Amino acid sequence: MNNFKLAHAAIAALACCVGVAQATPLVTDWTVTDTATFVPASVQPGGGGFNPVLTNGNTQLHWGDAAQQSGLIITNSGGSITVPTGSLTSTVQITHDNFPIPAGNSLTSVDILATLTLQALNPANVDTLGPTSINFGVHFLETTNEPGNICADGGTNHVGININGCADIFVIQENSLNFPFIYDSNQYFLSFFANGFGTLSDAACISAGAASGCRGFETAENGSTTADFKLLITSTPFQVPEPGSMALIGGALAAMAWIGRRKQLPV
Repeated sequence: MNNFKLAHAAIAALACCVGVAQATPLVTDWTVTDTATFVPASVQPGGGGFNPVLTNGNTQLHWGDAAQQSGLIITNSGGSITVPTGSLTSTVQITHDNFPIPAGNSLTSVDILATLTLQALNPANVDTLGPTSINFGVHFLETTNEPGNICADGGTNHVGININGCADIFVIQENSLNFPFIYDSNQYFLSFFANGFGTLSDAACISAGAASGCRGFETAENGSTTADFKLLITSTPFQVPEPGSMALIGGALAAMAWIGRRKQLPV
């Protein structure tokens, strides 16, 4: 999942395009298809003997026993949506069903594979960008609900997010913002976001096997928490209003080296 070399290559290629005149009108609306699935080979189980099971076209990942299960569920995958330029638009959602299971950890990590295709809707253009695949790496920690007074995130048990016992921890690897691409001689920037995501405590990051300063979300026990994934397409680089006001996420976006007008791009 290390595509930083590709990122540098994409940026270098785009540098050659600097100064290209806007010979065509800017696209004001796009048709975007976003298909997201869990990658079977990437599922890394934890302890407890209840290995995660993939179902529903690899969009649902469950673990536990026959009586009670927890899981991660992807919804709204595969649909085509209209994305106005400059408008933050929802794509897919990921829900964590967090319920007590008989024994400890059950998932350590998994990759989410997103495949995107873009086409200009206004002004209409038959050329497409993609399909291009992107991996979002996930670190996950199914916590012990009653370890004592302090939870894995460093917070106090039965307080705040840990009110029903220690919250589970979901981490997305890497951040991405303002990934550039060229379409019909004009330059655009693609950024990814998710509602509900933010910078986690160092204790939460380290407990989930991630580096300090990681981004993700914690999920309260005995409930379901949904993260709404969004994308933003702009004709100028996006400026973050203030630190932490919008949780930027992403990973391996160098695979989206969309240079020039192409009907099909190599992944």
